[in-house]
Amino acid sequence: MRKILFAIVSVISLFALASCAKGDGDKDYGVEKVYIPQSMADGGITNIYNVPSGDGEYTYNFSVEEETVEVFLGVIRSGKQAGEAFSVDVVVNDETTAAKAAELGAEVMDPGIYTLPSSVSVAAGTNSKTFHLSLSKTGLKANAGKKLVLCIALASPTRYELSEKASEVTVLVDVDALKL
Repeated sequence: MRKILFAIVSVISLFALASCAKGDGDKDYGVEKVYIPQSMADGGITNIYNVPSGDGEYTYNFSVEEETVEVFLGVIRSGKQAGEAFSVDVVVNDETTAAKAAELGAEVMDPGIYTLPSSVSVAAGTNSKTFHLSLSKTGLKANAGKKLVLCIALASPTRYELSEKASEVTVLVDVDALKL
């Protein structure tokens, strides 16, 4: 009985291996959705992007410039296909910002502290583009001891669809942890 069972399992295994054509891993696959990868920093559970993300030199997700702190953000299109060019608007969701600030015991980031691009364009043949949330060092220093919240969302893509769960990110800035 064992020999018969072993023979059947062996034959099924050979058929399974033979059915995988060479190069299947290189074929186009995936659903094309546009999203902010930083919204998945915590696994996509809360869409909170902590700045800084840690206290080691390799965990920082920002850079300190002369007058600003540049928080690294991005736009990405999922799927493996070589995509066509597209652009997407970058907007601030004031309603969600206020709700998240209350939930997290933080304060809403004042519009005078930050600048964002109004849109981001991704070139044909690529699937991503980075952009920055620029924060005024002077404005941040005036908010020492606080945590500031800003909810950034994508809107109006010229091509592809927005991800339902990952097209908005809550940026939570711990001003003291920036060590300005």
